[in-house]
Amino acid sequence: MVRVKRRYFVFQFHFQTHSHPSTLVKSSQIHSTLETMIGRLYGDIGVARFTRNLSVIYYNPSTHVAIVRCLRDDKHMLQTAAAFISRLTNDPVECSIQTLHVGGSIRQCKKYLVNYCIEQLLQINATSINQNATTITSQVLFKNKKKKSNSHHQQQQQSMEVDHDRQVALQKLLADSKIESNTIVVLKNEE
Repeated sequence: MVRVKRRYFVFQFHFQTHSHPSTLVKSSQIHSTLETMIGRLYGDIGVARFTRNLSVIYYNPSTHVAIVRCLRDDKHMLQTAAAFISRLTNDPVECSIQTLHVGGSIRQCKKYLVNYCIEQLLQINATSINQNATTITSQVLFKNKKKKSNSHHQQQQQSMEVDHDRQVALQKLLADSKIESNTIVVLKNEE
């Protein structure tokens, strides 16, 4: 018996307006949009190849990330069709689809999503720390040295609170994902 080989795409949808209601987008809408674009690009042969083999495995309406499954031989057709999509079916808001990852199993895609979410959280945290650091630095420049040492102590305390909050968020993210992780996130201050 021959094993059916599939590919799993992690797509992220970027909508034109930030006020797009996330409850309106459904996995069936994503499926029909992909099938329509495949029909436009590849005709009846493309539709026949994807009729039973295209499925939306996962869609998160808050992050607009989806996992889509297709046959391994048809992966280039699906990626091309996703690149040409400019709006979802029956939706007036324009969108674009970004391919984040292509994997051979759902497990690998979930691992990638966990790492991607951690990177996004760290970027958000880094930008917030940079914004706080610039405001604190500008405040410190215009004060005398005695007050400067107090504000430096406050800045260290704030960064420790942010590190603790980040660790709690990362641990919650790893706990919520159904992928077991043997790695433990350790704060530098706890060592």
